[in-house]
Amino acid sequence: MDEVQQRAGGVSYAPSPPGEFCGREEERERLSTILSQAGEHGQAVMISGPPGFGKSSLLTWLAYEVQERSGGPESSVLRAEVFDLPGMIFSAFRDLLKDLQRSAASARFGNTPGTEGIREAIQYADDVFEKYAAPVEPVGLLAKTGEEIIGVFARSPEVGYDRVYQAFEELLRELGRLMEGTGRVAAVLLDDVHLASSLDRRLLREIMHDLPPGILLAFTCRTGNTADLGYVSMQEGIRGLGFSEVPLSGMQRHEIREMGERRFGLSIDDAVAGLLKETSGDPFSLTACFNALHHRDLAPTPENIADVLDGAEDPAGLAFSTLPGPGKAWAKELSVLNPPFPVPVMACMLDLEGAGVTLMADRMQESGIFRRLPGGEYAFAHPLLQEHCRRELSPDARAALNARAADCFERSLHRLSGRLHVLLSLACHFFHAREYGKAADLNLELGLRFYRREDYDTALMLTERAIVSAEHLGDGALRTAAEQQRDLIRQKIAGPIRAVQ
Repeated sequence: MDEVQQRAGGVSYAPSPPGEFCGREEERERLSTILSQAGEHGQAVMISGPPGFGKSSLLTWLAYEVQERSGGPESSVLRAEVFDLPGMIFSAFRDLLKDLQRSAASARFGNTPGTEGIREAIQYADDVFEKYAAPVEPVGLLAKTGEEIIGVFARSPEVGYDRVYQAFEELLRELGRLMEGTGRVAAVLLDDVHLASSLDRRLLREIMHDLPPGILLAFTCRTGNTADLGYVSMQEGIRGLGFSEVPLSGMQRHEIREMGERRFGLSIDDAVAGLLKETSGDPFSLTACFNALHHRDLAPTPENIADVLDGAEDPAGLAFSTLPGPGKAWAKELSVLNPPFPVPVMACMLDLEGAGVTLMADRMQESGIFRRLPGGEYAFAHPLLQEHCRRELSPDARAALNARAADCFERSLHRLSGRLHVLLSLACHFFHAREYGKAADLNLELGLRFYRREDYDTALMLTERAIVSAEHLGDGALRTAAEQQRDLIRQKIAGPIRAVQ
């Protein structure tokens, strides 16, 4: 257990470090077999399971298995995460591209034959992704606030989905050639694909059709909701191509005992492991239970475990019960933000500046319920924690926090680089803050932009927000315009129609 976890008095809810990963022997054996086949034939695999069952931890273990295992190949690992902010189209693929750019610039590839080809493919793919994103990337946003944001979008270039697919396919082909020449494997890892847009998932499915030798594509999908089209669509793609799905279920008794010993220093007998298997059988719930026992200085007896579990409404609630008051307040105030959380916005939300911002970063990592992302932003350590906090907010509290979030984004515009993330966050926060004047215009304009880039699901969601906003404003003309845009989007989803003017 690392020093941060010891100082926090508990184990983080972030994905388990590979050295502390417990159980899942059968699943790990399947992944190792798939990895061994990727050098000769490109492979894809989906890790699936309900929330809290360790999908991200297993993906982290796989990254270690590919790159760092003793005696294994020194291979490239490209990893990205999909966040729950509709409209961040191809964002994870662009992160993968940045990861690959860093690898190409390092000594990892060296003078291997084919290095120049991969660098050219990276540059071309980067140009295509940037041009595709331009229709919803604003020009001159730094000086804009509120209503002034509308109308500052770049002109739509003639770059469609087909060029994005071709560029990424060529990129993987060049990467595969490079790996083939070195005897290594490149792993492309994507977390939480169920949150991705329909176009993101389409790109992923089409890439799987012709994976070149030397490429392993692995991704995670949440299950547990029969209406989750993201998981269903990816499951169909995997099965249709003959690739594997590795589903995760609850942990077995011996795995629970291993987790208690290795990560928490607890000695758990078989009877207690059986009780936990029935009541808290997934890694997230087990972590919450073990942290609560540690916090209360209780032994893992059946009576103590029953007492801990009886006092909690759900595992996330149990996790928060061990936090001091300030930690709970921070979690509540930041729960309305869409990850990744920019540091300036977080500091503004918590009314911190100067040394207080540094202290915030230290305390967030020590709390175990937040994690720092590779780009320097933050997120909750596990989505279940943020979902719990949001459910706990009253409607008025949620509106007030969203209003503060919108204000903080506007105050921080000159310090933020993710323009698309800023616009989509503002559109979301204005709407949930009941600032319908700003929400109507921004959501309607963004809805049109996403329609033009063929992301119809996001376009429909944004446009429907504009309709609701117009209704609250009593603006009949605006409502009519938004309804006409909604109808065009619905028709496009159903079949070919004329272009939006």
